Amino acid sequence: MIPTNDPGKMLRDSDPLVSYLEQETGARVQMTIPTNYAAVVEAIANDQVDLAYLGGFTYVQAARRAGVIPLVQRDQDQNFHSLFITHPDSGIKGLNDLKGHSFAFGDVNSTSGHLMPEYFMRQANVDPELISRAVYTGGHDATALAVANRKVDAGALDETVYQKMMKDGKLDPAKATVFYTTPPYFDYVWAARKGLDPKLAEAFASAFLKLGANNPEDKSILEFLRATKYVHANDSDYDKLRQAARDAGMLK
Repeated sequence: MIPTNDPGKMLRDSDPLVSYLEQETGARVQMTIPTNYAAVVEAIANDQVDLAYLGGFTYVQAARRAGVIPLVQRDQDQNFHSLFITHPDSGIKGLNDLKGHSFAFGDVNSTSGHLMPEYFMRQANVDPELISRAVYTGGHDATALAVANRKVDAGALDETVYQKMMKDGKLDPAKATVFYTTPPYFDYVWAARKGLDPKLAEAFASAFLKLGANNPEDKSILEFLRATKYVHANDSDYDKLRQAARDAGMLK
């Protein structure tokens, strides 16, 4: 899995998901969560892992390099948004107010933490110097805390991470308020390496499609995944994201 949050914590919290997947597929499952997004692309492109949880941009990279196959995604991943946050007294009310301020993205290869926020910033003619000077925190939670702790004036992150941090009391809403929400785009997806046994890939996909918010046994798994339900994923849905990556010079 790409490290959308602290990798160590994600790995600890993934135990119920791993047990569930082993039960549903009959396979032994080992979870790996490295410290950056690029490592996950390298791993699935080099057949070091069979299945991977990717962001939209890392999926596009892996599909281009190694023909990985999209399986399933959360229903909200078909209508996803990035949130731009700031501390309330920064004077920032919209994208046009960012000039002269400091800004944070997440991982350089993050869809909701970098690629799409930068895309919409450029569309809004945000000062290019602010974009080029932006810091990269490495993760969505780190971006939220950088803003809340006033290490930067503003930042962009995954909407579901922001919501979960608020719900869990990890983020004070009075210190990190949303001032802009992007238009929707396709994001996260579970994908299989090209040579994986189709029966195993199908069993894996089916396990996710079975998860339901009304089943108490699925609660801890869905909370970890920040999900309510899963749907089938399609490669062609990422064409607009591919174009955004090309426009940014991030996909050759």
